[in-house]
Amino acid sequence: MVLDTVQVKSHSHAHPSFHILGQEIVVDLPIPALVLAFLGAGVAFRYLISFLRLILELTIIPGTNIKSYKSKTGSYALVTGCTSGIGLEFAKQFAGKGYNLILLGRRQTALDDLVKEISGKYKVDCKTVMVDLGDASSRAKGFAQVEKLAQELDVAVLVNNAGVSHEVCVIFNETPHEEIDAIVQTNILGTLHLTRTVLPYLVARSKKGSKSLILNVGSLDGRIPAALLAAYSCTKGGLQTWTKALAWELRGTGVQALMVQPAFVISNMSKIRRASLTVPTAKAWVKSCLSSIGSAGGAQGRAYEMTPYWSHAIMDYAAGFFGYPSEMIGMWVVDYMHKDIRKRWLRKKARESKKSE
Repeated sequence: MVLDTVQVKSHSHAHPSFHILGQEIVVDLPIPALVLAFLGAGVAFRYLISFLRLILELTIIPGTNIKSYKSKTGSYALVTGCTSGIGLEFAKQFAGKGYNLILLGRRQTALDDLVKEISGKYKVDCKTVMVDLGDASSRAKGFAQVEKLAQELDVAVLVNNAGVSHEVCVIFNETPHEEIDAIVQTNILGTLHLTRTVLPYLVARSKKGSKSLILNVGSLDGRIPAALLAAYSCTKGGLQTWTKALAWELRGTGVQALMVQPAFVISNMSKIRRASLTVPTAKAWVKSCLSSIGSAGGAQGRAYEMTPYWSHAIMDYAAGFFGYPSEMIGMWVVDYMHKDIRKRWLRKKARESKKSE
């Protein structure tokens, strides 16, 4: 038996209807309720798609091949903060993919040691510039050298990795003014002025048909406001907004700007020495980054951002899943964690003080 009309009991005498394949569909729902139902289905579909995309990007779908930014004649990757941690791994892994290097750091001896190691193992050309990104006079002198190198060499990639944080988790009301200055000078002014120095040459090479990349290393402490690291969190959040504005300006130029978001990684800055599910080695984190260029990972729905390492991606995705409630939970967790870190640091200092008496 074929029904010509689908009806649901109603107290109303007149219902809107429409036809599908010759069948009349009578709607026994208020129009506002029907609209809300469609909107709810759309939101649910959006979350389903973003979750599936997250899983696929973390497991199957590769990012842009990092070698695609390199010319056949030999291009350079410029890496800041390259003598330890994440920056050191960026230098090594770019060299492993055939890039020559321009290495920026504060200590010439450390830069020289790194050049010996990398040039001996990977047979690439390495240039060094000693510069303290947190010092205006040092920046002026160092960036003049950088600009000269950018004029002479084919710089294809800029990795803004250098950054400083607080000595230990501390409330803003007790943060030394000198520490605030150092964080802002290095993380914000150093990054912006270096990018401004190199960017014209990246745009120029892209006009000749070669792609270029600016990779800014952020932090989930900028994605989720981090109590007890307020100044550091401020700078990373600022870089996040700046990266997006810069990326928008660079549309159509062939220069791609991305913000990559790590959580804790084994490094001198994090003061963590043991790897775990949520704390990868710098080597593992950089590998995931360079294999995921252009893939959002945990930064689903946020333009020009990527959170590539799998456990960090899950944390980032979860922090944004329910909007305001998720962010508040994330802030509570970060606050608890940072207070615990401070307590342990104070206990350690007390023990050291007793030993020295």
